[in-house]
This record gives sequence, C-alpha cells and structure tokens, in this order.
Amino acid sequence: MLPGMNETPTLPVLVGERLAAARRNAGLSQVALGRLCRTPQSHISGMERGQRAPSIELAKTLATALGVTVHWLIGGDSCAVLATRETGTEHLLADSKTPVGLATLAGDTALCERLGIRAAEWGALRSLITPEPLTKEGYVAILLVLRGHPLR
Repeated sequence: MLPGMNETPTLPVLVGERLAAARRNAGLSQVALGRLCRTPQSHISGMERGQRAPSIELAKTLATALGVTVHWLIGGDSCAVLATRETGTEHLLADSKTPVGLATLAGDTALCERLGIRAAEWGALRSLITPEPLTKEGYVAILLVLRGHPLR
C-alpha cells in the first residue's frame, strides 16, 4: 500500500483534525479557543497538528467550548448521528415518554424545517425537566432562548 492511502489516522491526528474543524466551525481562532479553555495557543496548535493530545479534563473543556461531545472529539460518531439515533423526530414521536408538547412540535414538520432544529437541540429539549408540562409553543420559546434570541 502506498503511504497515505487508506490509512487510518492515529488518535492524536484524528483528534487534531476534529479539533481544528470544530474550532473553525465555531468561528474561533486558536488564540480565542485557548483563552476560552485557559490553554496556550501553542498547545492548541500542537493538538491540531496531532503532535499533542489533550488530557481528559482539557478534552471536556474543549468539547464544551466547541459545542461537541468528547466522544466525537476523540473519534466517535458525530453528535448528529448520536443525537438522531436517540432524539430524532421519529424517535420522539415513537417514544411514549416524550412530553405531549415536544411530540406535537416534532410532528409539525413544516415548523421543524423552518426552525432548522438540529439534533443536539432535540437532545437538549428532550432532556428538559419542567415543573409543568410545556406546549409546542413553550418548547419553541425555550429553543429560541437556547439559541440566544430574546423573547418579546
């Protein structure tokens, strides 16, 4: 086999590739990510080049700052794949434990498409524990708050 052909990257290289992709996707520079995680830019750069590996604590901090899971960062399935398996609209509609308001939202495909609800957001909405049942509109309001939109 020729070098570089069909080779599985080593774990530090894979972590580095995913770290760089998630950082760019978040719109952060290495310096900005370093500041968020209290880590020198040179360490971020070394991890992205596959020359360094993060500690478990730093992997948690990086994942949180970048909105990904540690599982994905170290080479597991994507957040979207995992979330879709467990919290996609089909799962929410089929699960008898799904709150009525959330199931109603999941069943409104036009609204879901317009809102562009991501798999991780479905997971966040599904994980809510509320003192009173929420309506579809209540879940939409919470979604907007999670996205940082002010409610009027």
